[in-house]
Amino acid sequence: MDRDNNRGMRDWLIFIRTAESGSLAEVARQLDISTPAASKAVSRLEQYLGVTLFTRTRTGMSMTEAGETALRRARDITTSFDLLLEELRNPENEIKGTVRLTAPAIVCEFLANEWVYDFAQAHPGVKVFLDARERADLNRDSPELDDLVLRSGRIESEDLVHRKLSPLKLVLCASPDYLRRNPPVTHPRDLENHELFGMHHHGLSGPLMLSRGEESFLLENHSDSGISSNNLFALLNLAIQGKGISLATPGWLASGYLQHGQLQTILTDWKIPDLPAWLIWRPRAQQTRLFSGFRDYIEKRWNGRPQMRPSDTALKPLQPDFLTRQDDDA
Repeated sequence: MDRDNNRGMRDWLIFIRTAESGSLAEVARQLDISTPAASKAVSRLEQYLGVTLFTRTRTGMSMTEAGETALRRARDITTSFDLLLEELRNPENEIKGTVRLTAPAIVCEFLANEWVYDFAQAHPGVKVFLDARERADLNRDSPELDDLVLRSGRIESEDLVHRKLSPLKLVLCASPDYLRRNPPVTHPRDLENHELFGMHHHGLSGPLMLSRGEESFLLENHSDSGISSNNLFALLNLAIQGKGISLATPGWLASGYLQHGQLQTILTDWKIPDLPAWLIWRPRAQQTRLFSGFRDYIEKRWNGRPQMRPSDTALKPLQPDFLTRQDDDA
């Protein structure tokens, strides 16, 4: 950031990062400075303001009431400073600077990496940071909300600014070998006799509702035994290996394996509720052209991603080719 080179603004930045991470050592790592230098910056700011911003103990540090107040205002100050610099240094209002996108690892690996590459290629003055993060407990003070977060599931905090995206279509799938070796699945109740791989994910944990016309079935116990993960690809790999049935897999992720015969959808006449998806960012009074342009671009790419319905098993693979090859040493 440009403000890193201005001592006063840099002290504010170090304070903000310290408040968000709770660790001077982590801030020092992020900014490539020494821990004593980070500590000195916070102390210098406290001396200038005439207040104590943090209570320091052997086990860590926590913000004082004055620190909480300062944090809220400091974010506004640093945002305004960035906007001022952009206005002075970029009178033509070109899209340039740095921006960060945080998304689940599976999205970063198979979708967002190409999106941010294309955006950076189209805007030579832009550097994009792509961060993989699975956390669901986002709130107004989460540090990654400085820029843009793409996530699915429920919105837990009402004070988050969010934009609804096209939802995720979900499928149930298993390998043909597994389905040959095990009893047929013709009704959701049959799933109770199979090895099921579920997600402990904020939008996919707990009972799974399946519906067909006026009929519905609640699969209540799939999260009480077997294997659960917050990593979709870990579970999908087990399904490909014939270990069991993957529950609620995004259609865009499964399609290539369906096309190559490595997976097969089951209960295709039953519907799983779509999983909502969102873009989230911290409230701000003003937005740079880079931020608003990047946000709109990511929304367009997500909503324009290849789709599939649970009954579509002959689509063009949606992943890179190396994901669907069947090398002996893979």
